[in-house]
Amino acid sequence: MSFETDKQTLDDLNILGKYKNNSVYSLFGGTVTRGGEHLLEGMFQNPLTDAEEINKRVAMFRYFKEKDLPFPGTPEECDVVEQYVSGASGKHWIFNLGHLCQAKFLETVGHDPRYKVWQEQVSSTVEFLSKAFDYLRELVKGMGGHPLEERVRQAIALLEKPSFAKILKDKKASLGLQDMFTRDRLFRCVEHKALGDLMTLFQELDVCTVVGRVARENDFCFPVASATGEVSMRMEGLHHPCIPGAVSNNMEITREKNIFFLTGANMAGKSTLMKSFGIAVYMAHMGFPVAAKSMEFIVQDGMYTSINVPDNINMGYSHFYAEVLRVKKVAIEVSRSKKLVVIFDELFKGTNVKDAFDATLAVASALAKRRACSFLISTHIIEVGQELGKACDNVTFAYLPTVMDGKVPRYTYRLQPGITADKHGMIIINNEKIIETIRGEV
Repeated sequence: MSFETDKQTLDDLNILGKYKNNSVYSLFGGTVTRGGEHLLEGMFQNPLTDAEEINKRVAMFRYFKEKDLPFPGTPEECDVVEQYVSGASGKHWIFNLGHLCQAKFLETVGHDPRYKVWQEQVSSTVEFLSKAFDYLRELVKGMGGHPLEERVRQAIALLEKPSFAKILKDKKASLGLQDMFTRDRLFRCVEHKALGDLMTLFQELDVCTVVGRVARENDFCFPVASATGEVSMRMEGLHHPCIPGAVSNNMEITREKNIFFLTGANMAGKSTLMKSFGIAVYMAHMGFPVAAKSMEFIVQDGMYTSINVPDNINMGYSHFYAEVLRVKKVAIEVSRSKKLVVIFDELFKGTNVKDAFDATLAVASALAKRRACSFLISTHIIEVGQELGKACDNVTFAYLPTVMDGKVPRYTYRLQPGITADKHGMIIINNEKIIETIRGEV
């Protein structure tokens, strides 16, 4: 079963996008191999829903956070080797010998570049395998019980074979036709499947190296997944992974308290905190490191958010109607008795305060009856929280405070229990002298 989500959620949390500004994916740049990059993209697009598989992947990455072993080879070198190995025909060596001799002949009589390219591919493969052999022997030290240990040992055994050992020991600067034939026959005929498996392993090791580096350099934690339990998700020291020096907070949603209701003034940090929470949930289901000191969670079926819902001019949707349709979509998913994480930031902000109050209270009260799901809901209409607390016993109330330095608001971005009493909108408007500007008094 796949982890359910949609484009709106991925956009709200800015998860995907290699070149997208401040995307979570962009944090994990630096893969060396093309195959590693494709593998990383696949992991980002397909979070896991099995606790055992998540914890297995966590164990795989954690070792590389602690090992801090640089990946052997450059992107240019690995690109050449990957193309060379993936182009193996697997046919009888006589077939490759014929092509090799033809390329050499064409080079001699017509300066055809194919033989020289072939030489470079073979030489690069020898050079990479030599460095890979040293890397694997260092990597396997202390690897007992690691999910990749068996495959690493198989790779070492392959490169220890006399046929490989002789070639790796005899690294020639210039390869003659006999040298080319010997190496090409080994790489692309005799051991082409084993070498393909080796390159697949190195693509995985490439991803592991990048993820381990990101976790180490940013001091991210590795989450602990469970299939069942009372705590749906508990995070200590949670912060946004893409904001340097971001303030951290502790958050907990349990089966008994499955609604986390967040209040606070505009600019107090509600949206950033909610995005931090959603990103942590998503990354945890990938088995990736999380921007927190610790995290434990019950595996969920999926996650939906409503944070930055755009209007749709082409469809004739106002911002408010787009919000309503978004809430309806999530309501349908919630009604199907799934374990979902749902994040609603400032529900119904596209309508008047009275309707927003009534609608937010009605939706939150209805959601409260869906105990299988975990909800994070924010609003700056504090009266909603006060009424919700009277009707429901499964709500955790917290707020992000505003501290006034004279007439200047300051935001701590640190959660406090309860419901905020802050109402500083007019103070900010007065500080900016908007009325005076309109009157021409500034």
